[in-house]
Amino acid sequence: MSPRKLRCAIYTRKSSDEGLDQDFNSLEAQRESCAAYIMSQTHEGWEALTTRYDDGGFSGGNLDRPDLRNLMADIEKGLIDIVVVYKVDRLTRSLSDFAKLVELFDRQKVSFVSVTQAFNTTNSMGRLTLNVLLSFAQFEREVTAERIRDKFRASKEKGMWMGGLPPLGYDIDHRKLVINEGEAERVRFIFQRYLELDSVVRLMKELESRDIRSKRWVTSRGYERGGAALTRGALYTLLQNPVYIGRIRHKDKVHNGQHEAIIDAGTWEAVQSLLARNRHESRTRTNAKSPSLLAGLLFHEDGAAYRPRQGRKQGCNHHYYVHPSGTLPVHEIDSLVVNELIALLGRQAELCQIIGADDPAQMDVAGAKTQLISSELKLHPRRDILLQMVEQVTVGAKQVSITINRHGLQGLLTNIPAFTQIEDGAKTPHLIKRAFQLKRCGNGRKLIIGQQKADDTTKPDPSLLKTLARAHAWFEDLKAGLSYKEIATRDAIDERLVARCIRLALLAPDITKAILAGLEPKGLTSEQLVRLPKLPASWNEQRSLLGFD
Repeated sequence: MSPRKLRCAIYTRKSSDEGLDQDFNSLEAQRESCAAYIMSQTHEGWEALTTRYDDGGFSGGNLDRPDLRNLMADIEKGLIDIVVVYKVDRLTRSLSDFAKLVELFDRQKVSFVSVTQAFNTTNSMGRLTLNVLLSFAQFEREVTAERIRDKFRASKEKGMWMGGLPPLGYDIDHRKLVINEGEAERVRFIFQRYLELDSVVRLMKELESRDIRSKRWVTSRGYERGGAALTRGALYTLLQNPVYIGRIRHKDKVHNGQHEAIIDAGTWEAVQSLLARNRHESRTRTNAKSPSLLAGLLFHEDGAAYRPRQGRKQGCNHHYYVHPSGTLPVHEIDSLVVNELIALLGRQAELCQIIGADDPAQMDVAGAKTQLISSELKLHPRRDILLQMVEQVTVGAKQVSITINRHGLQGLLTNIPAFTQIEDGAKTPHLIKRAFQLKRCGNGRKLIIGQQKADDTTKPDPSLLKTLARAHAWFEDLKAGLSYKEIATRDAIDERLVARCIRLALLAPDITKAILAGLEPKGLTSEQLVRLPKLPASWNEQRSLLGFD
């Protein structure tokens, strides 16, 4: 009786594509050895498949290889019984990836054979040997990568160019950067025009009008690279590239290079200084057409700054200060700070103590200016005034702290540059601390912030009122004979929302009265009510569930 035919798939791999154009390359050598081994097992029913699975120029560090994916797909289809490779590391150099492949092999009852290591995965000893070999293969790969990184770092420290697309202004000659005079003139023009225009955006537009583009480059394989319009990001990179002053950057360090500089030190320093200044203005938005009032002044208690952002919804612009912990609406937090400053300007004794004004003449000057500035802030809050009065605004969980700029306030309210009395007091910041409440209202997406007052809790939540009104109106429609679907179609709303909302018409009467009076438990929102998985029929259970006990 002849043995059962076992379909054998030969898989070959080579990390680089060097030499693959030769008639007899590494992949062919691997295939020939595997085919010979299969031939020696003909008596066992082994038979080589004609389908080729060859990955030339692909690393064994991952499974992202086209023919390996084809091999795995054919295994899933049940087209293969045995996978044959020249060496284990031809299949993979990663233990975790090998575990995935073995799981696939086991699931499809496929054996794995290495020709040079003479074992397969059908027995426990073969598995143990495989794991040991793969451990060494992975170790070798990691050591090789570490050695390459160390060599790269050492070469950069010596100022050597370590490959990649050369920057505009340079060509590569025997692995060294040499100046391309035609391109170098363009680089000098870009640096000089940036100093004259004082804006990367304006520079970008001028370069586009002059058809000055990025570096054109042909790779060793004949592919063309570059030649694109210089974008803002590309210009920022170019203007900050230390290559142009004869240096080489490696991560966060800069080393003297082995190539000549294109830009002189004076121009380089002037450009870096201008970039830094423009970054600061962009961060604080002092150069914006309509800068947010507290931009650059508003910080979270963790020390990170709030950034001004705006969005557009339903035809309206919405402005926010953004931090990873959440957003603050611009109008509310700006108003809180401005109102506190106006209140401070009305406290003459405290104000004079802050700026160190104890002379009657000085106090008179400060009093007169205080009235003018207070009126100005009430009519139209000016950012330049805030920048003089406020050093920082810090937002905590339930408190806003405004740090007053003593020296700025002194210069704003007096004609004297500085008072000697302020020096000692300036060491301790003057803080205005106010509790505030941050809550959701409306549809649960708009944030309202303001100073927490005693009567805040007695104001009904408009979102809850609207939800209850809808619930009772739809409940009456339901009693009149309309279905959920008909109500949803009429009001252009989701039918499931109608069904969830109508239940709220059956809330306990005292719960409804409390919501109408604004006496609901803190934090209760309309969204929470509508999304209740189930509304108990018992009023006592409702009170307990919603926190009205």
